[in-house]
Amino acid sequence: MRARSSRRILDAARALADGGGIEELSMRRLAHEADVSVRTIYNLFGDKDGLVEALVRDSFDAMDVAVGDLDADDPIERIWQAVTISIEMNCRYVPKAVVAAVVTDATLQRELSSYWPGLELTLDAIRTATRSRALRADLAAETLFAHAGAVFLHLLWRWSQGEIDEPTLTAGVLHAFDVSLLAVATPRVRVRLLAHIAALDPQLPHLVPR
Repeated sequence: MRARSSRRILDAARALADGGGIEELSMRRLAHEADVSVRTIYNLFGDKDGLVEALVRDSFDAMDVAVGDLDADDPIERIWQAVTISIEMNCRYVPKAVVAAVVTDATLQRELSSYWPGLELTLDAIRTATRSRALRADLAAETLFAHAGAVFLHLLWRWSQGEIDEPTLTAGVLHAFDVSLLAVATPRVRVRLLAHIAALDPQLPHLVPR
């Protein structure tokens, strides 16, 4: 019974967020849409922040099932594939309104970052590239991710507001990771990264932060 109620509430919350944003998630309206009492929502999720966190975790669970394994053999291709899949799954499973709520809330980011399937997928790809010596071990994978991640968050916000589409988001984030990886690239990989950056550049002039 508890699980069924939680599922109805989360499904209703997703529909309301998709339709009108997080501000549409009033407990009274949500209770009506999910056919439960307001008390039930508070008992299951606490306050509105708890509900948003549960909605994000639910989205991440769906992403985790859908992501699957990387199939690229080349270590640098695996990084690009990890980034691309992570963005694709994020855009598919997390409502834009929820993305906007998380991106603008540092506390939510800290609490939820470890649950995001794209984090470990991309970190593992970077570590694999380091073990294969395509990348030097001068910097930890977490450090490289953090630098590119700042751009990722900015572009996610732009996407959530409808300012850029998913292909532009993907190109911008790949560009950010390429620039970050240049710090530890071997000479041969550096040439590849620079060529990839050059190929992405035509898609990026309008992505300069406003």
